[in-house]
Amino acid sequence: MKVFLGAIALATAGCAAHSTPSQPTEVSTEQLAAQIERLEAASGGRLGLALFSQDEGLVFAHRGAERFAMCSTFKLALAAMVLETPGVREEGLDFGPDEILSYAPYAKERAQIGWMSGLEAANHAVTLSDNTAANLLLARLGGPEAFTAWLRDAGDRVTRLDRNEPTLNENAPGDPRDTTTPEAKAELVGNLLWGDRLSATDRDMLHGWLVETSTGMARLRGGLPEGWNAGDKTGTCGGEGQPEFNDIAVFETPTGSRYVLAAFLDRPTGTSAEADAVLADAARAVAEWIRKSGA
Repeated sequence: MKVFLGAIALATAGCAAHSTPSQPTEVSTEQLAAQIERLEAASGGRLGLALFSQDEGLVFAHRGAERFAMCSTFKLALAAMVLETPGVREEGLDFGPDEILSYAPYAKERAQIGWMSGLEAANHAVTLSDNTAANLLLARLGGPEAFTAWLRDAGDRVTRLDRNEPTLNENAPGDPRDTTTPEAKAELVGNLLWGDRLSATDRDMLHGWLVETSTGMARLRGGLPEGWNAGDKTGTCGGEGQPEFNDIAVFETPTGSRYVLAAFLDRPTGTSAEADAVLADAARAVAEWIRKSGA
């Protein structure tokens, strides 16, 4: 499914001036759709994409309402839940050697100490995608069911978390567990960063963690122009023959327009580096579309 919300709005507005400069032209929207389709075909997989504007809401999507495994992108919202839940950031979360998963760089640093604060866990679940930190937070907050309930309260009726790390990464064909859609994820992240659910201080902290994150430099951020202030949260999962490469980027153009770009690439046939390049090329195409729209 493709959504051409900007083009529809322009057609109905006629020649009247619009209050924001980010309204795309119908031609450029069609060009973007064609570029995304070509990238998807070349990848050999299924590419879902959604662009959410702070000013306009959802402005473009390709397979925007289709379900994809979240992989580690869920940790962005998990960190927001920590920031909103009183007392969690100050708590010490104890863990033992058997709770340190294979990918847990911060937990391994803290192994001899055997605990980390809730705030440290949230920080490193985002910036390093630490799996042990995420599991500790999930356990403290009530598990995947409680996390999903929090998402519903935040207005997300689609995203669901059913398991913790590492089983949530299975990505089995047709399995709705631990999935989201590009549209739901882009809107959720936009609302968390620009809405009033979190305090201004906590919104700035969450955004700062996304900017600090280095795991996605070759993905969406790799295709955004230099000087566009950007942050992101990656996710990679799936076993042999069913890999998935995801990224959620938030960025601001030089003119001050703000966007969330959510991208999910399921079962591409190339290498991981080639999958990263597909996401970077998708971001490059979106950025050019935004430039042509005058944002």
